Amino acid sequence: MTADARKTDETVEVMKRRLRSTLRQARDKAGLTQKDAADQQGWSVSKIVRIELGAVLASPADVRALLSLYGFGDPKLVADMADLAKRAREGKGYAEYADVYSAEALDLFGNESAAKVIYKYEPVLVPGVFQTEEYARAVLFAFKNSQESVERKLEVRLARRQILEGDPRPELNFIISETSVRTPVGGSAVMRHQLDHLCELATQPNISLQLLPFAAGVHLGLGEAFTVLQFDETLEDLLFLEAAAKDTVSRDDPLLISRYLERFAELKQAAAAPEQSVVLLQEIAQAYSAS
Repeated sequence: MTADARKTDETVEVMKRRLRSTLRQARDKAGLTQKDAADQQGWSVSKIVRIELGAVLASPADVRALLSLYGFGDPKLVADMADLAKRAREGKGYAEYADVYSAEALDLFGNESAAKVIYKYEPVLVPGVFQTEEYARAVLFAFKNSQESVERKLEVRLARRQILEGDPRPELNFIISETSVRTPVGGSAVMRHQLDHLCELATQPNISLQLLPFAAGVHLGLGEAFTVLQFDETLEDLLFLEAAAKDTVSRDDPLLISRYLERFAELKQAAAAPEQSVVLLQEIAQAYSAS
């Protein structure tokens, strides 16, 4: 574990993932099974399993005891991890928005800022983190959200913008379909402002934005939005699948995540290059200006 354990700007969700990942890796390195660790601590096996799965959060005392058992000898690093456990237990993170977002969506939001690279494909609408406030409001009201729900969801969108403005910030590789910018949302002025915003974002050095035109024809990405977060070596990559019926998150199936990265690469080949995508977006914006 590096000095990353002492980051104070990490979200609660990332702190929890980093903690359980470190505990699992330390146990594996010590050559102990979950049953071995439980027996030596006088705990039930289910407690170790739940801690490593993130179903329960280890207390600072539990963290110190486990790291001592695993031969994690550096006192400073042990103190860092105990502090991480303390801060993770004290913070609420995105959990306070569980009334308006699925647990899977909140898992995604809480991990975005810690990612090194984010791959996103969106076939229907402008991705949430790229939406202007007026576009987001129009979308949320169209989906029959109450006024209160709209305001709470907009709070989350504002918080997520740290991945656009933070330092360091993730490298963003986004592909959006032509449908997502041709579908009228909120009227011509709203769409024109949204498209101008996309063109501005596309000029940022850490953002690659590509448009998948209608001319690409039938392709693997039809109808399915997905996001892959890639992290440093201390955290597993995360796949988020967004669907009307149910959102899903996977971080324990590297083969599945690899398949979606391959799909992204195929979509990238079919999409217009970033520079040409900006030209196309500007043309679409002009069409809204004329309407």
